[in-house]
Amino acid sequence: MDKNLYEQIDPDVDILAGQVTELIDSEACESIKRQLAELSRVLGEYSLTLDIRLQVFDAERGRSLPLLQTGLATSAGNPPYTAWGDSTAHRYVVNGDLAMVPHDHCPACWAEWDFKDRNPACPGCGATMGAEVRLLIDSDCCPSCERGRVTASDPTCSECGFEVNPDHVSWG
Repeated sequence: MDKNLYEQIDPDVDILAGQVTELIDSEACESIKRQLAELSRVLGEYSLTLDIRLQVFDAERGRSLPLLQTGLATSAGNPPYTAWGDSTAHRYVVNGDLAMVPHDHCPACWAEWDFKDRNPACPGCGATMGAEVRLLIDSDCCPSCERGRVTASDPTCSECGFEVNPDHVSWG
């Protein structure tokens, strides 16, 4: 997704996430939580989730990009808890254009593509890190743990030890 468009809608997605959280935590969801706990008690060893997702669909790509993934999870009859499945958005340079998508998706075709450092070719479109796609690091924040610092002169994260492949990155 175009970086500017993603950044434009991101505050609204955050508002929706807050509203969904309020709904899940409200009295209105208590009967749903009780029913989920009962179902998980009956299922025994299996886990159970009720998902709430916000996705944007692109007809040209034929794929959806998840913007919000949350819901309730439970197992063994335990009280349900809020579970999040969101991935942090990263900025990329794709064939010279700026894009922003959840880090586990391809910024070119939106296919699922996680661990780009270990799997440098997109399984959906074949775009490769370092060629058509480059991770844009325009802050010193580690793209792996998001706590440590990485720089062009020291590409190893100070917290988690992740080493940025300089061939896959555009430093901003």
